[in-house]
Amino acid sequence: MSHSGPDKIISFVGPSDSGKTTLIVKLVAWFRSQGLKAAVLKHSHKTDLGDEDKDTGKFRRAGAHFVALTAPDLLQVSYSFPGEPPLDGVLAALAPQADLVLVEGYKSSPLPKIALVGRDREEVLPDSSRVVALVSADHLESALPVFHPDQVAEIGRFIKQFLGLS
Repeated sequence: MSHSGPDKIISFVGPSDSGKTTLIVKLVAWFRSQGLKAAVLKHSHKTDLGDEDKDTGKFRRAGAHFVALTAPDLLQVSYSFPGEPPLDGVLAALAPQADLVLVEGYKSSPLPKIALVGRDREEVLPDSSRVVALVSADHLESALPVFHPDQVAEIGRFIKQFLGLS
């Protein structure tokens, strides 16, 4: 990938309701406890950000190219973009702000991935998926490392080693 810092980015993929967000939330807290700053990028197919009745949503619908909201301890920014924002550009903006970037989604991207799967994992993983580990509540036989969703520290240590952050 052409963005800066590709070695500090890992994506989490899996079907809807497979626990991606829950795991990422736990990992963000774990990385913070290790003194690392994690950025998160979530890929969504929905355009409703849940702010439709809020001022920020009104500004976006009116055609504002860029909307920022500030509050104590918070800066939230949204850009209006025609079509799908380029993954490389988004990652290039996030990477300098953090020690690592955890991405939710982008299953067909060239990013290295941790797949949250059940026994039917073949249905979830595209051939060119670059999956480096699996997370499953089921016992799986795999050549890849397999973690249980509750093994947050073990998954975190794997990611640190994989990304060269040790």
